[in-house]
Amino acid sequence: MGVMQSPEPSETEARLAAVLESVSDGFYALDRDWCYVLFNRAAERYFNVSSKALLGKVMWDVFPQGRGTPFERACVAAMDKAETSVFETPSRLRPDRVVELRIAPMHGGGIAVTLTDITDRKRNEAARDLLMREVDHRARNMLAVVQSIMHLTRAGDVARYKQIVLGRVSALARAQGALASRRWEGALVAEVLAEELATMGKADAYHLDGPAVVLAPGQVQPFSMVVHELATNASKYGAFGAEAGEVHVDWTLEGDKVLRVVWRETGGPPVRAPTRKGFGSKLISDLARQLGGSASFDWAQDGLKFELTVAL
Repeated sequence: MGVMQSPEPSETEARLAAVLESVSDGFYALDRDWCYVLFNRAAERYFNVSSKALLGKVMWDVFPQGRGTPFERACVAAMDKAETSVFETPSRLRPDRVVELRIAPMHGGGIAVTLTDITDRKRNEAARDLLMREVDHRARNMLAVVQSIMHLTRAGDVARYKQIVLGRVSALARAQGALASRRWEGALVAEVLAEELATMGKADAYHLDGPAVVLAPGQVQPFSMVVHELATNASKYGAFGAEAGEVHVDWTLEGDKVLRVVWRETGGPPVRAPTRKGFGSKLISDLARQLGGSASFDWAQDGLKFELTVAL
């Protein structure tokens, strides 16, 4: 029975080179004299250079930018002390990219450098961290608003109080849903309006018209609450409470800096201006200030006209 012989060194090297050519990470190796002895295809693509142009050349002649940097110190530590280093750093040849470098000694002398482009991963991590902070901020803010709603809401009996509070809290929840659907990057004015009005009026009882405008994340909740208060009022006293009643909401942009929203009710019962400013009206005024704008009511007998401005 024969004894299996170990592959010749040249065969082993050829297999290793084939493996290194197939990996997606950039890889190159340097001998004791800092000369390139291997430079795989992934490294060629990343640095946009041919291995034929580098093999046999001294790295510090090709890459003088590396002198005096943590990269040089890690390379020297691997070459002279057989120490392995792994660290992240902005690419000096491609400043728009971030790389993870693994610098390790090779058996028999020299060092190997593995380069992994982690730019997309770092961006995703930053986006995730930002999202988590935004969610935490929004959750705390929403709880504060809920506490305010419960404290300031007035009603003649418990059932009515419960109905009002649940309606306002549900409006907050819909605002959070609109934000979440766009990864907390804001929400379209039309989407917020449609979502809120669909809970109060029939599909043919409201009409929306305006350009595509995205509200900032911090504006979605107060804007949604304003719409909820108006829709609730229309359901109790205005257009949504009559068979032929309609609500028309139009919005325009003024110089890309100000959003103007006009709410008009028609076909409802005769309008009477309130004799006192209730919590709903006060809430709308407060929310308008949060939006960096203003709110105005015109209690015309043939239907409420309301205008809201929002600073974009």
